[in-house]
Amino acid sequence: MNFVPDKQNKEFQDALNLIKYTRQSLFLTGKAGTGKSTFLRYICENSKKKHVVLAPTGIAAINAGGSTLHSFFKLPFYPLLPDDPNFSLQKGRIHDFFKYTKTHRKLLQELELVIIDEISMVRADIIDAVDRILRVYSHNLREPFGGKQILLVGDVFQLEPVVKSDEREILNRFYPTPYFFSARVFSQIDLVSIELQKVYRQSDPVFIGVLDRIRNNTVGATDLQLLNRRYGTDIEQSEEDLYITLATRRDQVDHINERKLNELPGEAVTFSGNIQGDFPESSLPTSQELVLKTGAQVIFIKNDFEKRWVNGTIGVVSGMDLETETLYVITDDGKECDVKRESWRNIRYKYNEEKKEIEEEELGTFTQYPLRLAWAITVHKSQGLTFARAVIDFTGGVFAGGQTYVALSRCTSLQGIQLKKPVSRADVFVRPEITQFAQRFNDQQAIDRALKQAQADLQYAAASRAFDKGDFDTFLHEFFKAIHARYDIEKPMAQRFIRRKLNIINRLKAENQALKKTALEKEKALVKYAREYITMGDECLKHGMKEAAMKNYEKAVTLCPKFKEAWNKIKKLDKEQKKMH
Repeated sequence: MNFVPDKQNKEFQDALNLIKYTRQSLFLTGKAGTGKSTFLRYICENSKKKHVVLAPTGIAAINAGGSTLHSFFKLPFYPLLPDDPNFSLQKGRIHDFFKYTKTHRKLLQELELVIIDEISMVRADIIDAVDRILRVYSHNLREPFGGKQILLVGDVFQLEPVVKSDEREILNRFYPTPYFFSARVFSQIDLVSIELQKVYRQSDPVFIGVLDRIRNNTVGATDLQLLNRRYGTDIEQSEEDLYITLATRRDQVDHINERKLNELPGEAVTFSGNIQGDFPESSLPTSQELVLKTGAQVIFIKNDFEKRWVNGTIGVVSGMDLETETLYVITDDGKECDVKRESWRNIRYKYNEEKKEIEEEELGTFTQYPLRLAWAITVHKSQGLTFARAVIDFTGGVFAGGQTYVALSRCTSLQGIQLKKPVSRADVFVRPEITQFAQRFNDQQAIDRALKQAQADLQYAAASRAFDKGDFDTFLHEFFKAIHARYDIEKPMAQRFIRRKLNIINRLKAENQALKKTALEKEKALVKYAREYITMGDECLKHGMKEAAMKNYEKAVTLCPKFKEAWNKIKKLDKEQKKMH
């Protein structure tokens, strides 16, 4: 599926340029429906950098086509504290603790870009652990993340990290908040935050405005009044089965789906999924034992290669052909599709030494119909999906920041929403630390500075290469361009670089002088040996041995071509020999 980036979307282009041309670490965020997942897919398909895609949960990792953070870095599940002795280099404690294989160590060293999806669900301590591991195994302790570029994708206004009360108590001693942005490494690095602004999911500016104010906790009485017009609205009978209920509690969702399935006539059919190799149960995108009936409302959980449906399309099972193992589903736009089983891969990354590339190693596969019962799903599971019509049921309570926003922003329009209970001001809450962090989004100066810095980096590198080749015109051209982009001459690192290059000139000068001295000494030695051949030639002449004399004179000029005396003797002897003939 070839995606062409939106050239009119400035934030998208800025983010793309930072990933393409710089080593600047980036947090890419955006409201629901602004294309964060699309951006991630585009980078994965087009980046020439050696990269991995990681996510906090198994299902998020499978959907993003990557690995979980815990499996890739072999992280334990308890809180990882900054002063943990297992992270120490003393006596090789960190190596004993993680026990990475030689190939995995090589992979960590060669990585250039680490992408973490659903970053809002990642705790601060995990980010600091990743920073420590990358510094150690990149053999670069000075730079954050060992000098690797980090791309964090997600929305802090949506799902937050799941932190148990005992974990929270421990983490509170070391971190002001459990959110990823409270990691200590971010005090040593400028994390540029870009927020995608253009909403592709909704088109009604009034509804987009209400969602915006719910997202940033500035929702007013007028907004709630507008939303609550959708409370108690009747669903048209003909459309009843194409609504999906979003609820905050899993038991509520399971109860609705079971009740609705049992109400349908006929026998239920169980379709068994097939696991080959290693595929953890917690990472399964749908039930291994999928129970369906004709008339069951389902949701597609994977994009169709032929684009007949997308992840999140709602439909109704219209028939089953058990012989050909085909299900027939009528989607919410009235089309009947034949649905076959699909496969999901559980992968891990490895480094190919010969090709100098990062490769995916398939650990296992899961094969099942890309469907799940969908009269109801949890707000949590609806993350990233889009629905034309939804019943939003908050009767179980809203207990996590961002839940109200996630639920409402799944819908393409206000008319497609039915509320089971009115939305109250208490249902909308955003933690103040998130609001504070959001003030950094789209700092154009920080973005321009990073791009300018990258330009200077490229020019300094080009100047260095030209100098090493002895191409001093190009060296000076690139060097002056780099100084103009970023004046680094007075910085210690730049001064060390210039000193190193000047030392090369001094070294070459000294080597040149040494070579001249050696050449002079050799020339003196050759003159001495040539003189001896002339003497031997003169002796030969005294005894009338003209041919032997000529050979000695010729050896003298071979050793020292500038020796005039030898040439004169050769000419004189040559004339005498010609007269005789």
